[in-house]
Amino acid sequence: LEAPWTRAIVMSVTVDEGHQGEKSEWKPSESEYVGWAVALHRFLVKQWGVDPAPSLVGKYVSGIKRPANNVAIQILDSELRDDVARKLPGFLIMLPKDMPQHDMQKLYDVCKRSNGKTLYFSQAVPKLRLGESALIDAEHLWKPVSVGFVRYWMPRPLAIAETRPVPDPKKKRHWRAAESMYLALGHVWRDKYVPNDIQGTRESRYWETVDAVADQSSNFRIFDCRRVSRVNMIDYAHHTNSSNVLRAMSALIAISDGEGSLDCAALAVGQGRHLGGGFLVPLDFPKNMIVPDGHFEKGVPSWLK
Repeated sequence: LEAPWTRAIVMSVTVDEGHQGEKSEWKPSESEYVGWAVALHRFLVKQWGVDPAPSLVGKYVSGIKRPANNVAIQILDSELRDDVARKLPGFLIMLPKDMPQHDMQKLYDVCKRSNGKTLYFSQAVPKLRLGESALIDAEHLWKPVSVGFVRYWMPRPLAIAETRPVPDPKKKRHWRAAESMYLALGHVWRDKYVPNDIQGTRESRYWETVDAVADQSSNFRIFDCRRVSRVNMIDYAHHTNSSNVLRAMSALIAISDGEGSLDCAALAVGQGRHLGGGFLVPLDFPKNMIVPDGHFEKGVPSWLK
């Protein structure tokens, strides 16, 4: 199973208090993640100038197959200090596997030139002072799994569903939180799990993707999938359709390909995965808490069996 984002830029930040250059550690609330990611995205596009990379702005030439993932911006704060083998706090700018090398380099240059500049998000919070940037291997963002443990994942702070509930063309099933999560995983690994056949309705294609990701032969398992909500859901999505109610979900996610190749990778799922949402953080459990599953290497958590 290929990593969706293979390289990343870690950009350190400090809070600009505005008092004789006084600085303090950045500790954003989860409701600010998307807003800060959007602010940095707009800043980077402006700093790039003419003809920004398609993977940065998410706009591609007509007729060209659209990649599954764009540049993604996530928040690395002090809560992750025990897990991330990188300098915190800061932004994680994740570069998709099919982003041309020259575009990666140009974006890295833009980030390096931004050292010392300020980033504004809202009057309610202090500005940030951007610091040094480092180009890293996004497949090794997280510290390795300790011996005797198994790695699972959970979206931070939550994953936004990419569609409203989809009716089943066969009229036999209901679209639940689990289907939304399976679809979110399928869209990240679209090259493997989304049917190439463009015939049929959007609804039937969505259900085919869900079935492929939920199949016993899949690289994924989800446990304890449920709807979640916050008081101001609008803070957790960078764009909304007025006719579509925002739906969010969380789950314990297992990813396995027999090699553990993604155990340390930077990953994100859901509608907001490119801007501050659905960032997968690791949860490691002792192997004696995992029940074997003949179809899936990483087994099943014993309390969810």
